[in-house]
Amino acid sequence: MFQRLLVAALLFVAAAVCAVPASAQDTSRLMIGAGVFGFGVASEPKNAEGRIQYRFAKGLFATNGVFRGFKPIIGFAAQTNGSQFGYAALAAPLVFGHEDRWEVVLEGGPGYYRPGSSKLNLGGDFEFHVAIATSYAINDSGRIGIGIYHISNANFHKKNPGVNSILASYTFAFDGP
Repeated sequence: MFQRLLVAALLFVAAAVCAVPASAQDTSRLMIGAGVFGFGVASEPKNAEGRIQYRFAKGLFATNGVFRGFKPIIGFAAQTNGSQFGYAALAAPLVFGHEDRWEVVLEGGPGYYRPGSSKLNLGGDFEFHVAIATSYAINDSGRIGIGIYHISNANFHKKNPGVNSILASYTFAFDGP
């Protein structure tokens, strides 16, 4: 099942990247985050989480306005309890403020969850990733931010407790696909 999910996710990202050229102001982004896994979930002891995520410059319906289009992202999260989560999704960045310094990003898409030594049963391997994050550009190529990330199977499995993470992040902007 994991192989089929991985192939579907890669095809999804490839289609979105090739769909529309990037607007003049778009850049690729590499986000590195760290924080707490299990935030807001009583049945799971709090664990540390590290996350890395790549957002492509090209996307669907790209504009130079406040809404920058839907950008494909791929990411991987690992927690100190040994659980891991890989995902492919779409991000919807909204920029505003003086020189577009502020950004709010809504994200969502499918992924694969491996529980490791965690006692938290999310119901199955196939899960969804949704998030809301905000960041501030400290210079032309770097942003600091904070976000809330949620993993849930959206009732695809009999059990669906979901789990949240809250992460601080640093994002590198650079020219890329």
